[in-house]
Amino acid sequence: MQSRSAALFVSTGLLVLAVTPAQVAAAGNEVPKTPGACSVVYHEEVVIAASPSTIWNVLIDLPSYGAWNPWLIHAEGDMVPGGAVTVEVILNGNAQKAEHTVITVEPYTRFCWKDAGWTAWLAPAQRCRTFEPRPDGTVKFVNELMIDGVLAKLVDLTNGASLRAGMAAESAALKQRAESL
Repeated sequence: MQSRSAALFVSTGLLVLAVTPAQVAAAGNEVPKTPGACSVVYHEEVVIAASPSTIWNVLIDLPSYGAWNPWLIHAEGDMVPGGAVTVEVILNGNAQKAEHTVITVEPYTRFCWKDAGWTAWLAPAQRCRTFEPRPDGTVKFVNELMIDGVLAKLVDLTNGASLRAGMAAESAALKQRAESL
């Protein structure tokens, strides 16, 4: 029985690897999902006294994350729809690697990515960062992380406090970084 399971895993893995160019292109046309009945959404917002372009440039400069971001201490990848981004994130006090696929890139307005690692099979997640310019020249920066699926409540129970703290720390650090430029 164990060898049948291994064979199924191998054949499934081969099927996953057999992705057509059209499927890859379609991944770049994906839109962020809206919360459902099983979703847990973390929401963080901060008002930043900087232009949308300044904030945007800080966020898309992945190699500089380690200089200002206390939650995502390393980031690299392609900030284009369908692009892969790898980060090192602090979760429950430990650094761990996380893989993402970029969903939406709207310069100076919004960008979103979704989890692409093995955890995406168990509890799919996406994070969107949205810019809302205000009449006084500041920007309301909204940072939302949605965990979905039947294990979303378990993820919230085990990692929710760390995820909320990380998002809050990142938003505060983004504010400080953008306002200092």
